[in-house]
Amino acid sequence: MIADQFRYLIRSGELVSGEKFSTRRELCRKFGISSMTAFHVQEELQKDGLITNVPGVGFFVSYTEIKQLPQSGSGLRKIRMIGSPQAVGKDAVFGSAIVEGARELCEKNSITFELELVQVLNNPAHIINTSRRLEEDEALMVMLHGELLPEVVNLLLSPNVRAVTVFRSFPFKAAVLTDMRDVAQSYIDWLKRRAARRVLYVGQASRWSIPQHETELFEFLSERASDFDFASDFSGNFRSVCEHIREFSPDAVVFSHSDAAVHLIENYDIPGQEKRPLISGFGHAVEQGKERLLDAVYYPDGKAMGRRAVEVLMLPDIAVRSPLWSKIKGNLTEFNNSKNQL
Repeated sequence: MIADQFRYLIRSGELVSGEKFSTRRELCRKFGISSMTAFHVQEELQKDGLITNVPGVGFFVSYTEIKQLPQSGSGLRKIRMIGSPQAVGKDAVFGSAIVEGARELCEKNSITFELELVQVLNNPAHIINTSRRLEEDEALMVMLHGELLPEVVNLLLSPNVRAVTVFRSFPFKAAVLTDMRDVAQSYIDWLKRRAARRVLYVGQASRWSIPQHETELFEFLSERASDFDFASDFSGNFRSVCEHIREFSPDAVVFSHSDAAVHLIENYDIPGQEKRPLISGFGHAVEQGKERLLDAVYYPDGKAMGRRAVEVLMLPDIAVRSPLWSKIKGNLTEFNNSKNQL
């Protein structure tokens, strides 16, 4: 469990390459464990290639994010992308951008790109299609909306499958993710420009929520929120959110997902202030164009993520290297809809 915590901290960039890693004594004191257990923690992380022992000095973080990428496919003939209609279908704005970016780079490098839609929500029995196989010169790109089908999990678990997940991670596989630190900092800068002082963060108020992203966004916002009177609401109940707004009287409400923010505006009276608070969200709303009801939205860069996923799959040793994480920045768009903003 302790090793898993450090794996996450290192791969997410919390602990950066070259940083001094905890000594055995520090691990014992921090986690209340024995010296032997601390030894095993260091041993496991060293086996994963995440820390390196410098004799006489100690352990150092040795994990680095992808910075340079090859120009050719290194024998890669085909990329098969698997996703649910809700994630990458024609009505999924963000997912469609990922597909577009991936397809463009594949065409540029003479790699066949094939999109396979799998319906997760209408497959409660989790029927496994055992006919799905990958050839040696094929690679797998995965973006599912909420959960992974067992057959896809089996492919991702195979150490010999060249695979990358987009917008969410999977243990021991490459992943292309949104840079949630940039999301948090973009929100902070926007709130300061609008002179907001009291900020309410609302998470998990949508059935489309992705806990990994919500957790990271909340953590990074909390770290940078010292200049604000900061509160949070994880009730998942819109009436409770309205009551929280009434009691807290925030200058701004930051939602972890745009569709939840849109739902609040369309279906509830926002109480508590003569001037309505600024309301922002993350990502496209379920219904296209609905984000314009909000004051600001952070959009992940889908095309850049699609291109980067193909670039990662073009690495010749992706199937044998340590897990690779590549984080892509998006942009914050301000709409200036409210006449009674701060």
